[in-house]
Amino acid sequence: MLEPWQFIIVALCAYRLTRFFVFDSMLGANLESHSKFSQWLDVFAYNADGTDKSWVRGKFADLLVCPYCLGFWLSLGGWAAWTWGPSWVPYVVTAWAVAGAQSMLNITERKLSR
Repeated sequence: MLEPWQFIIVALCAYRLTRFFVFDSMLGANLESHSKFSQWLDVFAYNADGTDKSWVRGKFADLLVCPYCLGFWLSLGGWAAWTWGPSWVPYVVTAWAVAGAQSMLNITERKLSR
């Protein structure tokens, strides 16, 4: 069982990693991000008419573009790494958590300044 502060750290880490993989322009799997990775994912998983090339490819693409799906798996992985990982894992998770908090603040600031 995670302590409340550990839960917050793992949650912020999963939040930041999810944003990185789904939305950020550097990698962004979300097809609306228009990154090179999202373009590759579009060609890899979907036909020109938008249907899945195969069930596996479609589900793989759905996993990478859905923040709820990917967030769940990253949260599970963060919890497992924190609980059973080597002694250095909490430092890495905490670094990503700080980045997650910064990301949340940045998004909040942008929404409030509109």
